[in-house]
Amino acid sequence: MWINTDLTKLSAKDQVVLANNRQVLAFKKTWGMQHGVSALPQTFSWKQYLQHTWKEINPNSSRRLISAVESRTLIAQSMARLGQTIDTRLLDEVVKNIDYCYAHLINPSELLDSHHQSSDLLSTWMLDYQQIKLKLNVLDVNDLSKLILNRDCEISQPYLYGFKTLTPEQSLLFTNIGHQVLSARQANTHSSNQIFNTTQDEIFHVANWAKNLHNKHPEKHIAVVSPQLNSEHHQIKSIFDQVFNDVLVGTGQKAYNISLGLPLTDYPLVKHLLLILQLSGQLQSNYISTETFNTAITSPYIAHAKAEQSNRALLVNQVLSWSQTHFKLNQLDAHLANTPLLKKLIDSISTQVTSGHQKHDQWLLNFNTCLQDWGFATDRALSSVEYQLFNKYQQTSLGLNQLAQITSKVSISQAINDLHTWLSQVIFQAQSAKTPIQILGSLEAEGLYFDEAWVIGMTDSFLPAALNSPRFIPNDIASQHQIPHSNFELIAKDAQDTLNNLINLSEQVTCSYAKNHFESEQHGSPLLSFDNEIKTPEHQFEPATLESIDDNQAVPLADIQVSGGVGILKDQMACAFKGFTHRLNIKKFDPPHVGLSRSEQGDVVHKVLESIYQQVPSSVDLIAYDQDALNQLIDTAIAQELKRYQRSGFTQIEQDRLNQIIHKFIATEKQRDAFRVIATEKTIEANIAGLRFNTRLDRVDEMDNGDHIIFDYKTGNLPSNPWCGKAIKEPQLPIYATTHSADGIAFIKPAADEISYTGLAKDKDSLPKKTSRQKSCTDWDEQLELWQQQLDQTSQDYQQGNAQVLPTKGACTYCEYDSLCRVKK
Repeated sequence: MWINTDLTKLSAKDQVVLANNRQVLAFKKTWGMQHGVSALPQTFSWKQYLQHTWKEINPNSSRRLISAVESRTLIAQSMARLGQTIDTRLLDEVVKNIDYCYAHLINPSELLDSHHQSSDLLSTWMLDYQQIKLKLNVLDVNDLSKLILNRDCEISQPYLYGFKTLTPEQSLLFTNIGHQVLSARQANTHSSNQIFNTTQDEIFHVANWAKNLHNKHPEKHIAVVSPQLNSEHHQIKSIFDQVFNDVLVGTGQKAYNISLGLPLTDYPLVKHLLLILQLSGQLQSNYISTETFNTAITSPYIAHAKAEQSNRALLVNQVLSWSQTHFKLNQLDAHLANTPLLKKLIDSISTQVTSGHQKHDQWLLNFNTCLQDWGFATDRALSSVEYQLFNKYQQTSLGLNQLAQITSKVSISQAINDLHTWLSQVIFQAQSAKTPIQILGSLEAEGLYFDEAWVIGMTDSFLPAALNSPRFIPNDIASQHQIPHSNFELIAKDAQDTLNNLINLSEQVTCSYAKNHFESEQHGSPLLSFDNEIKTPEHQFEPATLESIDDNQAVPLADIQVSGGVGILKDQMACAFKGFTHRLNIKKFDPPHVGLSRSEQGDVVHKVLESIYQQVPSSVDLIAYDQDALNQLIDTAIAQELKRYQRSGFTQIEQDRLNQIIHKFIATEKQRDAFRVIATEKTIEANIAGLRFNTRLDRVDEMDNGDHIIFDYKTGNLPSNPWCGKAIKEPQLPIYATTHSADGIAFIKPAADEISYTGLAKDKDSLPKKTSRQKSCTDWDEQLELWQQQLDQTSQDYQQGNAQVLPTKGACTYCEYDSLCRVKK
């Protein structure tokens, strides 16, 4: 990449002004090719030239030249002071229009005379901004041209290169100073224009062309120019990565470079850095955003990220289970035991004391200290791009020191917002190894020269461009002052100049366009003739060779002492794969809910009934108990259990519902045959074919005949035929009955409309009257043997690693493992 002009008449004493920074780099390379190691002339882009010349003629000026971001900040202050609500898009447009006014010599008074409301606003903002600059004794780059024109000394005449059309400001200045033009040679001797069916076909063809040309002539410099590089960046990168994949594997580096920088704030490292600063402020204020917290603590850039990666991810799930947008530090205390290193970081950050409002330079010191405390970018080796990014951040963040000179004290949130704004204005592209294939946008390609070039996307929407006047400058003023694309004559001239620059990128230039871009039809630029349509064959992809593996069998279980054994056996019978998932240690969380969740409602019922039967342990006591005292006992038990939940309208509704249910249940219990409650909420040990676990029984009653009946409260839906079938749908009671002495089992379903019982017993009279019996069950002793066989077989299947995906009917309805299972619900 170089520029195609003769530099032999230049010397080190000369000055050269080029249209953009890429042309500056190309000029330096061309100079080395033509002059060897001799000293370079002074080379500048337009704005660099203004700054250099102003400093040269005013070396002792007391006025400070502010940066583009400082200028933007002051413009925003002017707009806000005059009552305008600021957003990024509006500010971008205002800054662009102010730049137009300076570049095209439009005076604010001219805007006022137009009597357009938007123009009046822009003029008012500009005048206020000028007053602020005078008050602060600062100036920006737009002021320099006028100051240079009013100089009282002679300055050397520069050479110009690469400018398609000088703006009125540039033309006035260079006419005043005097200048010479370095003209580009008209290099093009051969060009061809091609048509493709789709954009994908076009990019694939060009990628293969570049690859083949590079393979034959690795020394050649090749350009691929895309006028829509910003919008097509991802598609171009994806296709070039596919086509050049074998080259990347063979050499370890890409043969091409996509020349597209992004704002610093678009890069993950900088995004995480800003989030960590936000979290630090939130920790200190004890008002923490769930989204910020979860993203920051799982960042790979903070200390000990690798060591606690899994436990920090589990902590994220725990915080999400709270269903809160914000939370306080004390909610975290009970959940940081598994992340002690993170806890130490949080404790350190949250106890730091910072002033509520400070100048920007003081906040910068605090931010740097904060990042050090978090161990930012120290836990792992940074890649080359990340290293360059972090260095660029450190350099750019020094801009807060400049902001401190033009702004007052601000809060930490405002300081972080200002840092974000400052970083977002800096476009960054990591330096990479020299690559022979450059993929560029059309603006940065103009004025350069390559061995061969291909320009894609030559549609009529690119050349000529559409009519487009600035938002705050009236059409007649914009056209009169020659603002680009403000009238058709300017558009036509610009289109022809752009085309000339592009077809002179090389002696071998190909232009092309695609007839279809996704869903849209396209047409070629009318400035070119396209007569060669490329018929691209459909891309054939050979399917990868598939390897079959047996995923029905896991390794045998090593630890036979398990947690949640009832759930394991229940799921294993419903679907062996669902049972296997318990071995993955997946932590479960309740979905977000309003008021008490279903599980919380059931837990309250269990606790209330446990409390009642501890004080009234038999039917005799229940019947003899004074009704007022019994009502008081029920009310107290309910109120005591609901204390665990935040007081709200939902808990009041729940209290009323529980009063209905518990009173109805106690009334039903009084009608039963005599019983005595001998155990409530009892934890037992179970051993099913060697699989050991603990489980809890809700209640054990002893009847007058000595039978022991095991009861389980069911506040949710009860499946049909829960115990007797191919699979035991609800195995908790059968597990107890087969491992301990029992004469019957029953479910109690307490509800506001009805109290129902479902049970099976050796003596049916031991069960409550109106108990629904399981018709498919055999007699008690035979049913115990069947349960024992089913539970033993299920336990052995689980221990041996049987994980076959073969669900029973209804097993998938409430399954939580959709992402792991291939069965479609």
